[in-house]
Amino acid sequence: MRLNFTAIAALTLVITANASAVTFYTISGVTSATSGTDFFAAANLIQGVGVGFSASAPHDRTSSLTWVTAGNGADYFAALPNPRPRLVFDLGADTELNEISLWGYANTNANGVRTFDLRFATAADGPAGLGTSILYNPSFTLASQSETLRQSFEFNKLIARYVEILPTDNFRGFGFLTPGGDRVGLGEVAFAVPVPEPTTAMCGLVALSGLALRRHRAAA
Repeated sequence: MRLNFTAIAALTLVITANASAVTFYTISGVTSATSGTDFFAAANLIQGVGVGFSASAPHDRTSSLTWVTAGNGADYFAALPNPRPRLVFDLGADTELNEISLWGYANTNANGVRTFDLRFATAADGPAGLGTSILYNPSFTLASQSETLRQSFEFNKLIARYVEILPTDNFRGFGFLTPGGDRVGLGEVAFAVPVPEPTTAMCGLVALSGLALRRHRAAA
């Protein structure tokens, strides 16, 4: 009897650990549409876990390296350059995705990305085929421009190799008593590995609990 409940307790610990642990994919590369004029290179965005940000929750950013465009001397999104800024991340192979994590550009100015759109492409589509076979095109808003805090955004589960971030606004004029707003930038970008559905794990726990209860009744 003790063995059954020990097994249940062990399974519960596994479920709890899986629910709290976060594993991040290694990103193979990133390109920037404005690379010819970027003030800081897009490669700074993919330093990865343990370098760009902490491996321990809540995964605060630890690096000072960032990506940011050249300035335009005014409201950046009122007079967008041509080409407009966009980032394309290469995961190296078709990968299951349902989350993206971003860290802000700076605490001290309004140049950080505030809103952005995503597009996706498979390995077969290629980086030029964003939005071709995957029509899903979600939009998100960062809650703050903090350069330290991880901000995570979930989206519908899909399989893709390439992910495009299209910034659509920065923090200029959004109540921040800070300079800036004439550029757009980010601190780090990452993609977390999807965790098993909680219901799947819970089904195993319920089944094991039921088995233990039946054996207990039979022995009584």
